[in-house]
Amino acid sequence: MSPLPFDLNDLYFFTVVVDRGSFSAAAAAIGVPKSRLSRHIADLERSVGTRLLQRNTRRLDMTEAGREFYDHCTKVVAQAQSAHLAMQTRTTEPIGTIRMSATVAVADWLLVDVLPRFLADNPKVQVALQATNRFIDLLEEHVDLAVRGMKAEPEPSEIVQAGFCSVRWGLFASPKYLEAVGQIAQPHDLTRADALMYRSLDEPEPAWRLTDSSNTVQVHRPPVRLQTDNMSVLKRAALAGLGVCELPLYACRAELAAGSLLPVLPDLRPRHGRLAILFPSRSGMSPAVRRLVEFLKAELPPLLQPHELVDEGPQSP
Repeated sequence: MSPLPFDLNDLYFFTVVVDRGSFSAAAAAIGVPKSRLSRHIADLERSVGTRLLQRNTRRLDMTEAGREFYDHCTKVVAQAQSAHLAMQTRTTEPIGTIRMSATVAVADWLLVDVLPRFLADNPKVQVALQATNRFIDLLEEHVDLAVRGMKAEPEPSEIVQAGFCSVRWGLFASPKYLEAVGQIAQPHDLTRADALMYRSLDEPEPAWRLTDSSNTVQVHRPPVRLQTDNMSVLKRAALAGLGVCELPLYACRAELAAGSLLPVLPDLRPRHGRLAILFPSRSGMSPAVRRLVEFLKAELPPLLQPHELVDEGPQSP
């Protein structure tokens, strides 16, 4: 596509001169010197290759070509003004589509309650949600924000992290399984347990790094019966009596209340569990994305019960 042969502002100046009936009136209306307006119209006439206005000391009229050109100019100016207004609206009002990514567990157990309320409160916003446990390159994949565990930490120079809470993880097993393998009262008892580990397949030697109340870490490598990054599969396997699984407390709230899963070594935590919202940059963030970030930071923690959170003091902004 070839560039336009004239400045679009010249079209605007042309329509103002015609609408006001003179260069003097147009200059007064838009605050542009009369001599400058005259130069812009002269430049425009040279660009289109024909005279658009007939002017003398008493009167200004459009030529036949000028009348035809004026009709086109008014449409172009109106469209340009509409485009500018649309962009102004976007910078002040939440509007448009947000491309969002979250882990499967966060989507299934947390966002399922929050996102419908956000959409109801923001009728001009659309959300395209991707639920996946794989690493997301926000810049490469044009994702506006992601909700991830801190383990999925990107390059800090490129991606902004806004931590909002740390969820408590624990070890759990079914009463049937614990009856079969015997009491697990000490960490070394895990050596005779079957481990159901929340790990991706690229971790060839998974281990439990159990943290106590003094933040001392113990490393244990029990035999692994199941290794997956899908929490639902882990929970199902534990309910079926296949071993000891690791889960965030919010993901097995109902099972703990019903007694179908029991805590194992409850004073130890197998994972850190800090959740964060990731986004490419604070600058240039649209009102819709900013509104969703603030909404998630405010609405996700109250979905968790106090004992399901790790108290770590103030979170990062």
